[in-house]
Amino acid sequence: MKKFFSLISLLIFASLFYGCLIFHKMSYTINIDKDTTGTATVLVSDIRSDASAGSNLEADKKNLFEYIYKSPDFISQMKDEGKKITSRELFLHGDTLMGKTEFSFGSIFSVEKIQYQDGFYYLTLTIDDSVLTTNGQIIYSKDYKRILWKNSFKVLKFEMLGFPFQKDEYTRLSAFFNPKK
Repeated sequence: MKKFFSLISLLIFASLFYGCLIFHKMSYTINIDKDTTGTATVLVSDIRSDASAGSNLEADKKNLFEYIYKSPDFISQMKDEGKKITSRELFLHGDTLMGKTEFSFGSIFSVEKIQYQDGFYYLTLTIDDSVLTTNGQIIYSKDYKRILWKNSFKVLKFEMLGFPFQKDEYTRLSAFFNPKK
């Protein structure tokens, strides 16, 4: 898995899982109200588990469906991280499990440690992180890459690749999702 900075912390939260929840891609749309406050929408595509059976798969299902999707404790944890969740949902797109979260923030730094300095917003990534799309400019250096937006941008967008897995690779959690529960 590519180092995906703390982007995973909003919905996938790898450090919370006994197995490992993975996803194909994640996209952010960040609306800036003032220089460093606003709202964000995160869309996670094709959520899966790297566990095929047993307790690790059960732990992944429990963490996703009971903790992230339904628990007020998750809302509290995100609030402690500067993200006030206003909505969260899981839904199916065909046989693919998707996740969507919306939240407000008082500091842009709460959103994956995006920085604001000298009239620019920027997100620093590892060289290995795959940026699929952005409305900002990507700047490359020897040690990292950075997405850069001028402060005239009121909507910051970027989409990152999580796992480029094959169709039947890993356990599809869509098979265990019951939207009526």
